[in-house]
Amino acid sequence: MGIFPAGIISTIKNCAYQADKLARSDLIANHITTENDYTSNFTSFFRHSINALKIFGLSSRIQQLHPPHERKFGADGCIIFHNITNHTMKVGIFEAKWPRLSTHKDCWDSIQTTKNTSHFHDQLRRQATKANVWAIWEMFYCEFPFRGQPAFMPPEGSACVWHSPAYAASNKRPNPAIAWRDSDLEQLLKNHPMTISEVITDICKCHEGVELPATGFDELFQGAITPEEVLIVEYFAS
Repeated sequence: MGIFPAGIISTIKNCAYQADKLARSDLIANHITTENDYTSNFTSFFRHSINALKIFGLSSRIQQLHPPHERKFGADGCIIFHNITNHTMKVGIFEAKWPRLSTHKDCWDSIQTTKNTSHFHDQLRRQATKANVWAIWEMFYCEFPFRGQPAFMPPEGSACVWHSPAYAASNKRPNPAIAWRDSDLEQLLKNHPMTISEVITDICKCHEGVELPATGFDELFQGAITPEEVLIVEYFAS
């Protein structure tokens, strides 16, 4: 079972993979310079890849939200999978990181002095409040040339890992007040390797996250995470 038919799920996950590959190509070529830029391009490529297929009943769009002044949840991107026919949806949330492994060392995490904990650990801790309902993953961008990346990263896209093993690994560290190192990330990705297509498949097949009644998207995020915009992937049966 899944929120969409098997053929539609296969199409969507292939579009996600292609979008991530395109965004990585731009990152390699220095056309993308920040995590937010990559995230924006990835979701845009994803949307266009779906819509360009012109499959009846399948579409995608970007919707702007109206966030409250306080953001209580650490994440960079949101993808909602909406079954219009069944009035149900799945919520996917991801935190984006660009470790810059080819040029920097141990630079992608930092210490929050006010909380005496690593920034990434604090983000994972806040994500845990919704991890039993939403499908949450961490997404690590890769600037290495295609198939020239470290062995623990995918050959063509980003490295992804579900929130649960990432948070478990962070909690096992001797001291949360120490920033994550590149070696910590390497071990995490070796133990839990995933691509974006596998993430999207698990969400749409309901292996991750809870299928929810479709509702107003602004209301969905009240009191928790509120991204400025979401990518909505929609399908209705003919």
